Parts: sequence; C-alpha cells; structure tokens
Amino acid sequence: MTIALDASSTCWYLARQLPDIPIQVFTNSHPICQELGKRERIALISSGGQLERKYGCYVNPSLISQLKSLDIDLFIFSCEGIDGGGDLWDSNAINADFKSILLRRASQSLLLIDKSKFNRSGEARIGHLDDVTHIVSDAPQS
Repeated sequence: MTIALDASSTCWYLARQLPDIPIQVFTNSHPICQELGKRERIALISSGGQLERKYGCYVNPSLISQLKSLDIDLFIFSCEGIDGGGDLWDSNAINADFKSILLRRASQSLLLIDKSKFNRSGEARIGHLDDVTHIVSDAPQS
C-alpha cells in the first residue's frame, strides 16, 4: 500500500503515530521525512527539491511528472479551510498544487480537519469536498 501525506502539522502528528509496518509513504514534508526515516520497514519517498523552510516542505518543479509514475492508494491531508460552497483552500499555491494533484491521483483520500477550519478560505484552491472520499473532523455532523 502506498499512502501520501501532505506537509501539514496534522499529518506530521499522524506520522509520529504510524507503527513500523511495511508500507510505502510519499511526502513533500521535511519533518515527516525526518520522523518516518527512523522506521526501517516504511519505504519512504520524498518529493525532493528545494526546502521551503516557512512551510517545512520541498518544492519540486518536476513533481507532476514524478507523480505520474506513482500509484497512490490513499492521500491523507489537511487544509487551511473549507468555504461555504465546499471548496478546499490552502495558505499557499505551492502546497495547494501538491494537494490538488494528489487528490486527483489517489484512489482514496482522507481529509483531517478541525472545526475551526470550516467556513474559511485561503490563498489557493485545492479542490472540492466532493473530491474527498473520507473526512475525519471534530465538527458536529449536519
């Protein structure tokens, strides 16, 4: 199984809880690479590229072609906000592009989001709630 994790702090906390099991993880997150690099049974693939220190992620112009060769079973991610129309937003275009590509490429997706991010937007659109297969949130169901 191949899972992809975005560079959010939420996914970093998730990565810290992952047991050392035989899975493949793809990420653009420097902190997640550092964390999962300690686990011998997890095959870790980084997007590589230039480190964007503000966001703790790697920026790689050839990422789109790199992703075409990966089969992603599950993309786990968070976002800056979900607006009233169901659009998913991120705080910067670089991360939004990465998430948008993986959201389209993955067989399934899991959005991890807390209630403070509902009815918020951001700088760059990722996709729509309809594109997400699973959501975990502390927000009450409507």
